[in-house]
Amino acid sequence: MKTETKFDDAWLGLGNLENLSIDKNPMIGRSKQEIEKPDLHLIKIFRDPSYLGSTVKLLFGIELHPIQVAILQEFWVRPFPMFIASRGFGKSFLMALYCILKCVFVPGTKIVVVGAAFRQSKIIFEYMETIWRSSPILRSIFSGNDDGPRRDVDRCTMRLGDSWTVAIPMGDGSKIRGLRAHIIIADEFASISPDIYETVVAGFAAVSASPIENVKAEARKQAMKDMGVWNEELESLTKKMGNQAIISGTADYSFKHFAKYWERYRRIIDSKGDPQKLADIFGEEPSENFNWRDYSVIRIPYELIPKGFMDDKQVSRAKATIHTGIYNMEYAACFVKDSEGFFRRSLVESCVVDDKGSVVINDKPIIFDAVTKGNPNLQYVYGIDPASEKDNFSIVILELHPDHSRVVCVWTTNRTNFKERQKTGLIDEHDFYGFCARKIRNLMKIFPCARIGLDAQGGGVAIEEALHDKNKLKEGEQLIWPFIDYNKSKDTDSQPGLHILELVQFARAEWTAQANHGLRKDLEDKALLFPRFDNLTLGLTMDQEGKDILQDDLNPIYDNLSECVLEIEELKNELTTIVMSQTSTGAGARDRWDTPEVKMQNGKKGRLRKDRYSSLIIANMMARQFRNQLQSVEYDVIGENARNAVKTKGDMYKGPQWFTSSANDDIYEGIYR
Repeated sequence: MKTETKFDDAWLGLGNLENLSIDKNPMIGRSKQEIEKPDLHLIKIFRDPSYLGSTVKLLFGIELHPIQVAILQEFWVRPFPMFIASRGFGKSFLMALYCILKCVFVPGTKIVVVGAAFRQSKIIFEYMETIWRSSPILRSIFSGNDDGPRRDVDRCTMRLGDSWTVAIPMGDGSKIRGLRAHIIIADEFASISPDIYETVVAGFAAVSASPIENVKAEARKQAMKDMGVWNEELESLTKKMGNQAIISGTADYSFKHFAKYWERYRRIIDSKGDPQKLADIFGEEPSENFNWRDYSVIRIPYELIPKGFMDDKQVSRAKATIHTGIYNMEYAACFVKDSEGFFRRSLVESCVVDDKGSVVINDKPIIFDAVTKGNPNLQYVYGIDPASEKDNFSIVILELHPDHSRVVCVWTTNRTNFKERQKTGLIDEHDFYGFCARKIRNLMKIFPCARIGLDAQGGGVAIEEALHDKNKLKEGEQLIWPFIDYNKSKDTDSQPGLHILELVQFARAEWTAQANHGLRKDLEDKALLFPRFDNLTLGLTMDQEGKDILQDDLNPIYDNLSECVLEIEELKNELTTIVMSQTSTGAGARDRWDTPEVKMQNGKKGRLRKDRYSSLIIANMMARQFRNQLQSVEYDVIGENARNAVKTKGDMYKGPQWFTSSANDDIYEGIYR
C-alpha cells in the first residue's frame, strides 16, 4: 500500500517529492504580527499568486494541475496576457476561476466578459456559477442579499461583496462603453469584430478604473520625490497593475485579425523594450510608461497537455476526420498561413464581402447577406448534389447579377434528418428523394429559379423523376423537365411545364476540370462572392433560437437564417479542403479534385465530406452559362416606316394572312448600324 501511495503525486511531474526543496516556505520569515494573527497571515498567503493552487483547493475544493496554476499566475501579474490553447483544454473554466479569485482577493474589482454572441460570454459565467454552487466556503464569505450569480435578459452578473463580474455580448460595443471596469476578457477572440474591440478597449484602457485615487497617489509620490524621501521599496509597495485586457481563444488563419494581434504581442515581447524595435512595431515612439513586460502569450497545444487531461480518443478522431489546417488551429494552437488546397482559404476569404467595401465591382462596393427568401425581381440558379446512402443532400443557390454571382443560401439534409422530421410530423413525404424534391419546389417559390443543375449520379435520377411526377404537385405548381437544347432534341421537349433542369455528368473528367478551373477563375476575378459573416447579427439570431455558435449542429429539424449562415461557412470550409491530383502518370493521366484521404472512426480509410462544394461548382457552371450568353445587339435605325416614306396603293406584301396581317401594318426600310 505504501508503495502504491508513493506514486499518487506522479501527475504533478515533480519527481521524487522526498527530495524536493521549497524555495519559498510561507512559514519561514513571519513577522511578529503574522505569528500573533495567523488568520491575517493566511489571507496574505491566499492572495499571493505563488500559492494560487493551494488557495483554489482550500477555498473551492478544486484541484488544479501545475500547468493550470502557472496560467493563473501569469494572468495575475500581466496587464495584457493572450491565452491560446487547444480546444477542450478548459480555457473558459480557467477564466471563470480567475474572475472569482480577483473578485475575492482584490475587493472592488470590476470585470467585463465579452463574446461575439451572448451565449459565448455566458460560458465563462456558467462556470463561475458552478464554482459558486459547489463552494460552501465561498457562499459563507459572501452571504449578502446581492451576492452570488444573477441572470438577466441581456447580461449575467456575479457579485462578491464590492466586486462583480458581468458577462455580456460584444454587440456594437455600446453596452460595454457604459461600464467602468478594471478587467475586460474577450473570449473566442477570433469571432469578435476587431474594429469594435479596438474602439471599446481603447476607450476602456484610457480611463483609469479609480481616477481620483490614482491622482492622489501620483501627487503623493511626486511630493515625496521632491522631498527626497521616495525610494525603491516604496515604489515596489505602491506599484499597481491597473487595467487589464485578456484575449483568449483558439488559433485562426494568419491573415485574420487574431493572428495579427498575436504577431504584435510576440514582437513586443521579443523586443525586450528596445526603443527602435518598439517604434517599428507601433510606427512611432512608445509612450514613456510603456512596459514590454506587460505583455504575455500563453500557448497550450494538445501535445503539451498532460496525458489523460483530455479525451484522447476524441482528439484522435478529430485528427483523422478534419484536414490538417483545421486541426493545427483547433488543437495544435497554431496560426495557419493558408490552406493548401486548390481553393486557398485566403482566396475564398477575399471573396467575402464586408461593411468596409472590401469587394468593389465597377467602382461600386458590394455588400449583401445570406437570406432565406430571394428578390422576386432577380433570378437564381440552383446547384444540387443528391445524396447517396451516407452523404448529405445539398443545395447551393446563387443570385445572378450581370457581372457576378452571389452565394445567398445553402441547405443540406440527410436521411437521419429526414427521419427526425417524419417523427415530428413536419413533412408528409414518405420517401427521402420525394422530400428533397419537395424542398426544391418550396425554395422555387421564394427564390425565382432560372436553372437547376443536378448531378445525374446517385439519387439524381430519382429526384428528376420526382420533379415531374404529377402526383407530387401542389396547387399552382408545374412539372419540371430537362431544359430544351435546340442542338439536341429530347423526348421531354414537348412536355408541358418548366424546362429548367440540367442533368450534370459530374464524374466526367472534362466537365469536372472545366467546372473547378472555372470556379477558381471566378473567385480570382471576384465573379463569385460570399455574403458577409456578421458575427453580431448571427450571434443575436442564435441567442434568440437558443443555439451555441461554437457547438451548434447542422441539419436541424427547423430551417432558419442562422443555419443558412453556418451552412455557407461550412461550404467555405469544404472548399479549402479540396486538393487536385492525377489519377495516373503518362499520357492517360487525368486531373482529379477530391478531399484528402483520412482514417475514419471505424479505422477504415475514407474522405471528408464535399457535398456543399459539389453543389457550388454545379451552380457556378449554370451561372457562368447565363453570364456568358450573348446579349442581344441594340441597333440604331435611320429611316422611317415604309408606309409613310413610299406612296403606294394597297398592300406591299402578299401571302398567307398570318404573315401579311403584320408585315403590311409595320414595315420599316432604312439602314441599321
